[in-house]
Amino acid sequence: MGRMNEVKMRRKIMITCFLSAIFFFVPKISPAENDKNDETLEIVTAYTYQIAPGDSQKKYEALGLFGAKYKAVVLAAKYLSHKGLLENYGKRQKEIFCLAVNELKSAVVEKKLIDNGSSFYIKIKTEVDSLDFIRAEIKDLELEKDEKNFSLQDKMEQHISKSIDPAQELSRAFRYIRKMQWRIAIIDLEHLERKYPNWSEIYLAKAIAFYAIHEIQSMMDALKTSCALGNREACEDIEGLIQSDKKEIKLNPE
Repeated sequence: MGRMNEVKMRRKIMITCFLSAIFFFVPKISPAENDKNDETLEIVTAYTYQIAPGDSQKKYEALGLFGAKYKAVVLAAKYLSHKGLLENYGKRQKEIFCLAVNELKSAVVEKKLIDNGSSFYIKIKTEVDSLDFIRAEIKDLELEKDEKNFSLQDKMEQHISKSIDPAQELSRAFRYIRKMQWRIAIIDLEHLERKYPNWSEIYLAKAIAFYAIHEIQSMMDALKTSCALGNREACEDIEGLIQSDKKEIKLNPE
């Protein structure tokens, strides 16, 4: 009996030590730390928009906010993809990234007019997770389904709404580009150009469509305009591309 009691006592001591070890090594998670999804990224981005003559405050602030949020989308996609939390959208990427902008929750850190009031600067802090991209993908499919009902005349005479929604408006042009409807994409972008004459993203998208139909000079003109409006991607494209005569393209031609 004494031997049995000794064994029981040893087991009790071993269990107590094991539980103590678990309690010691497992980290405690406070409610504040557990509020956010592990996939959520907090990103700070800034964007400067060159204000066009006639731009309302609502318009230039919307375009500035789009630019800052789009930077957050691209950066988040890079890290979420590396973690295996985001699929490769292939040719749908630009349209889905545009629509993801509308899904983000952002707080303005700073906004102001600069360059003697000719430009609008905005800095934001944004939370991004993979669900934002999933919602954007669903929205993209819904919009594409709606656009299937557009007649050719509807597409050629695309009505540009007075409401300001850069993300959705630009996504439509990228859907036309993906479906290789190059001319319709260019017409759509030209309508947007009249609405947002200083929005660099429009000219970068036009350059893609012009390249597809082998209008190289028009492509370069669009890239130069986009670059002049501050689009770094367009500037890099100009530096990397070579004209058909094999001469390097100059950034600032006379």
